[in-house]
Amino acid sequence: MLRQVSNVAEGDPARYVRDVFHEVGRARRLDAPSIAASQRPKRMLAIVIGGFLLTLATAVSAGKPTNVTDTEMALLPEYCPDTFGFKYGDAYFNTSPNAPKWVGLMGKGFWAMHHYCWALINLGRAQKPSMPANERQFTRESAIADMYYIIENTNADFIMLPELYTKIGEVQLMLNHPPEARDAFAKARALKPDYWPPYFHWGEYLRRVGQKAQAREVVEEGLSYSPAAKPLRSLLVTLGGNPDTVTPHPRATTPVAPAQ
Repeated sequence: MLRQVSNVAEGDPARYVRDVFHEVGRARRLDAPSIAASQRPKRMLAIVIGGFLLTLATAVSAGKPTNVTDTEMALLPEYCPDTFGFKYGDAYFNTSPNAPKWVGLMGKGFWAMHHYCWALINLGRAQKPSMPANERQFTRESAIADMYYIIENTNADFIMLPELYTKIGEVQLMLNHPPEARDAFAKARALKPDYWPPYFHWGEYLRRVGQKAQAREVVEEGLSYSPAAKPLRSLLVTLGGNPDTVTPHPRATTPVAPAQ
């Protein structure tokens, strides 16, 4: 059971719950002489109760941040104070007077965006050196879960999805999960090809790990859709390329920046 408990400390409560039930199944099959038959039901009950309590404790510590400061609020997107749970309620009770504006821009998906605001606050806190490593990992994984909550509870054409997938990719890189980051960035690019941040973050990661040819390919693709994106242009120069030689894609939505 110690192995399963350690998963919570490592910030993976979902995996922990799965392992708890695996342990229950294993306990049922135990036939070791050191465990009397009369003790087995107690052992299984302890496993289940312990797993539930530990999972509940970790769930309570994740998600909505407490004691949010004015400084933290000032770093959030403009719409965050108008989302649920900060100063106002939802679409039906104590609704923010600014909510109609945000719903007009985002649609009804706006009412799930408090999860993104929570994630951003928690990610900011996870950057503090004083946070223990296991808590930092769990906080970042919880932020990803908050963002996936929005993805799973909004329409497939929700306007904020490219940004959400991009942020998920960034956090997956912080967690040293490159395959998951790659997939998140790819989803962001597929949803909005002219949104340059997912190209930049994935291209910069590839550059850092020495995959310069792949990085250049990603950056050039991004520039073909967003020729004026200064971060992409600068990164391509770092990679030895010339932004002015990238052929704009027919769907490019921004003009080519003039050569310097």
